[in-house]
Amino acid sequence: ILKKITIIFLYIFGNNLLAQIMVFENFKDKELKGWEFISDQVMGGISSGKYKLLEENDIKFLRMTGDVSLENNGGFVQVRKKFTEKIESNFKVIRLNARGNNSDYFVHLRTSFTLLPWQYYQAKFSVSDEWKFYNLDLKNFQRSGLLLPKEINPKLIKSLALVAFGREHVVKLDVANISLLD
Repeated sequence: ILKKITIIFLYIFGNNLLAQIMVFENFKDKELKGWEFISDQVMGGISSGKYKLLEENDIKFLRMTGDVSLENNGGFVQVRKKFTEKIESNFKVIRLNARGNNSDYFVHLRTSFTLLPWQYYQAKFSVSDEWKFYNLDLKNFQRSGLLLPKEINPKLIKSLALVAFGREHVVKLDVANISLLD
């Protein structure tokens, strides 16, 4: 019986035990190296915001705040970081630890195929005011246009962005960790 229980345990949990985790960002540095803030002001919009590194209860995190406005054909703010090293893994999930103001936010990915500024792949997550882990499966990311491949090749990802867009709202998003899981 013990052998059967062990086999069942390994079958159910084995993939998770063997999964590899690559940390994309844990915010342990004293500065936010590689992160940049972008808003719709680059195209005439009036959305505004900022980001900063904070620490609370031994948790270091990035906080993005701002106001998204749809005026002047605008509607977004984001913080983005380029992948500085070539990804060798075929990871399947982006995991982030986040909280915020009970609102919807997005992760946008850009790849070798997203040549135009308005091209991306996106996945939505909804935060509460409590820290929670969100697992965003690459197969659930939606492409922004039909010209992009349907599936994302993780080895071709060039950047990751935390985004507030599409509706007028006040932005407050905290992200403490971003990992890539096989």
